[in-house]
Formats: sequence, C-alpha cells, structure tokens
Amino acid sequence: MSIQKILKSLNNYLSGKKKNRLEHIDDINELLAQLKKKQLNLKQKLNEEKDKATRKQIKLELKMIKVQLNKAKEKLTELKPKK
Repeated sequence: MSIQKILKSLNNYLSGKKKNRLEHIDDINELLAQLKKKQLNLKQKLNEEKDKATRKQIKLELKMIKVQLNKAKEKLTELKPKK
C-alpha cells in the first residue's frame, strides 16, 4: 500500500464525514423506497374507495407523502458527492 493510500484512508477515518454521509444516503434511500411503496398502496386504495370522506383523507395522506418524497430527494442531492 502506498503512502498516499494510507494517508487518504487515515484522513477518511479521522474525519468520519464520508462514512457518515454514506450512511445518511443509505437511510434516505430506504425511506424513499418505503414512501413510494406507501404511495402506491394509497393510490390503489383511493381507486377502490367509494366514500367521499375517506377519499378526502387518502388524498391528504398522498399529498403529505409527496412533500416528504420531495424533501428526501432534495436532501439526497445535497448529500451526494459532487464530481
């Protein structure tokens, strides 16, 4: 192993920023998958639902999920390393 590789690994280890950022990216990706699954389930439920009040509640939940998805995507773009 060259001295440059050793210094680079030591720097990454000591800073902790790279590892921490990668962990956050993984967490956000998991959250995005869960939100998309929930969104799909609610859309299917909305198509089947006949009651007006229940449909209104489902639409509200879908709007909240959309906002959460957008926030998570924004945070993900902030955390991704710039090339």
